[in-house]
Amino acid sequence: MKSVRLLAGWLCIVLAFAVMILISFGVLDPLAPAGTTTSIVPVLVGMLPSVTFGIALFAIGVWLISTRKR
Repeated sequence: MKSVRLLAGWLCIVLAFAVMILISFGVLDPLAPAGTTTSIVPVLVGMLPSVTFGIALFAIGVWLISTRKR
């Protein structure tokens, strides 16, 4: 059971990094187009769900690796 938790934890961490890389390359586009606004705030708000998903996935992976089942 411990090896399954470790494997799932490492898989979550790798997927979180993959999500962040896809965001940085522009594959996961923000909801608000950058050319139509004069401020960066709508673009950052548009990216918030995908960035939050990546951070949450990373946190779940760390939690799976660091906690031990008793």
